Amino acid sequence: MIYFRKKKPEYLKFDKYWHQRVDISRHENREFFFQTYCTDKRVLHFGCTDWPIFNPKNNLHIKLSKYCKVLHGFDVDVEGIKQLREFVDEDYFHKITQVKGISYDVCLIPETIEHVDNAAQFLKEISEVDAGIFLITAPNCFSRAHINRNFYDNDYFIEIVHPDHNCWYSPFTLKNQIEKYSSLNVNEIVLLEEEKMICCVCTKKMN
Repeated sequence: MIYFRKKKPEYLKFDKYWHQRVDISRHENREFFFQTYCTDKRVLHFGCTDWPIFNPKNNLHIKLSKYCKVLHGFDVDVEGIKQLREFVDEDYFHKITQVKGISYDVCLIPETIEHVDNAAQFLKEISEVDAGIFLITAPNCFSRAHINRNFYDNDYFIEIVHPDHNCWYSPFTLKNQIEKYSSLNVNEIVLLEEEKMICCVCTKKMN
């Protein structure tokens, strides 16, 4: 009788110190996932203009406006806010101090953190927003789709990525940064759109 020994998984070759386990769930449709949290709720949406590729046909803020009770937008792109206001005439902000004293059910921060200059400062300011739930998303560096579309050659590398991105995130590193630099707890990690996006569902830490 011939016995076949199973190959040892690569991660088991590393000491436990390097093992960072995060429990995940999956949801295919990003927009529908947001809708389950935002329907009939007061929502503050960061990165609402979708700079620099604003298109009213697929702009998330315009889509959110169809089912949110109240929808406020936040973006440093002041010119983009003027354009977006033609489609959704609600309140917009471009400084974090402007939302002080306003209460929200949901603070939605989709695919924004990878653009910012200082993630620690950004997360600190985000967590000061008066909201019950925080949804923070970023592209998943380990998704098969993102990995397979890059190209290696002997002396160069082609990376398919938005030119304004400053970093990539994994499920662990996004959770780690949020809990290290903010007053938020990550309660759930959901992989969206065939695992291309990571969403951390967060609430404020208890004092």
